[in-house]
Amino acid sequence: MSIRKLASVVICVGLFLALAAPGSVAPKPVKAAVFVSSLAHPFFVDMVDGAKAAGKKFAVEVISYDARNDVEQQTRQVEDAIAAKVDAILLNPITAEGLVAAVKKANAAKIPVFTLDRDVVGGDRIAYIGTDNVKAAMEGAKKLIELLQAAKKKKPWRIVVLEGTPGASSAIERGQGFKNVLDPLKKAKEVDIVADLTAKFDRATGLKVMEDILGTTKDIHGVIAANDEMALGALEALKAAGLKVGFPDGVIIVGFDAIKDAVEAVKRGEFAATVAQAPYIMGYWGVEAAARHIREGWKPPKGTPVYKPTGALLIGTPTMVVTKENVGQVDKVTKTPPKLPGTK
Repeated sequence: MSIRKLASVVICVGLFLALAAPGSVAPKPVKAAVFVSSLAHPFFVDMVDGAKAAGKKFAVEVISYDARNDVEQQTRQVEDAIAAKVDAILLNPITAEGLVAAVKKANAAKIPVFTLDRDVVGGDRIAYIGTDNVKAAMEGAKKLIELLQAAKKKKPWRIVVLEGTPGASSAIERGQGFKNVLDPLKKAKEVDIVADLTAKFDRATGLKVMEDILGTTKDIHGVIAANDEMALGALEALKAAGLKVGFPDGVIIVGFDAIKDAVEAVKRGEFAATVAQAPYIMGYWGVEAAARHIREGWKPPKGTPVYKPTGALLIGTPTMVVTKENVGQVDKVTKTPPKLPGTK
């Protein structure tokens, strides 16, 4: 064999060994579609940011869709993604029932579906990645009662409850969490529910609803809302009506989500508390789980709890009740993704 031929053989063998070496082969391409209810909410912006960060980490092409709180539009978006043959669907459904048909179409196309923050009540999902909303809402309601007690407000405590978008799983579940805590106190005549109304997870609507309530009474001890946007609207209305807000002398407000504006309100003492979720981690884990499912066959590990309201396997993301005392820990808890359950 000539020296030239020998050199060619050596080069070819070397290239073969290099390509075969562990870690040298490019991962299987994955295209993940992320569908969120509305990018008008900072919560869902964080979710998309987390998904994109995971996309860079795990070599996944992430395409995001904003449904602008329109169920029909979100359905069309999912159908378009199915037609485009995406590899995974990460769905933050506007309502629990409205997106079931779209999920079933993805199932028929053999595209794995993961739900984020909110779940659906039909079709197959690999996992629901989000908050145990009932439990988290109960923690928020317990904090409100604890603060009303500590402030020595006169009983019965007069409380306004602001509910989320009707039909959204998170709204239903958080409402149930509030009721689990408040209903027994209402029965014992320690709590008087001044109003229990939907403000559709929207700040402007929260403002309007609170203004309407204040048109009938200003005798309010506390406000608890199923998200911060509604709570911030209520805060604006209370201040405009000349009412003092904050613990211990004013109206005690408890929100839900720990978005930036709410965290700042906690720091100022205008919010007494907000329940922090981790939308960034939801998006991050959603993309990581999709990539690992497609490339490695990842599934929720044995022992993963079933989320009772919807029947999905729950990959629970971190939560905390944020107060003035622990507000500095929010980013560490909500924007530092822990290890995805079921991975080494």
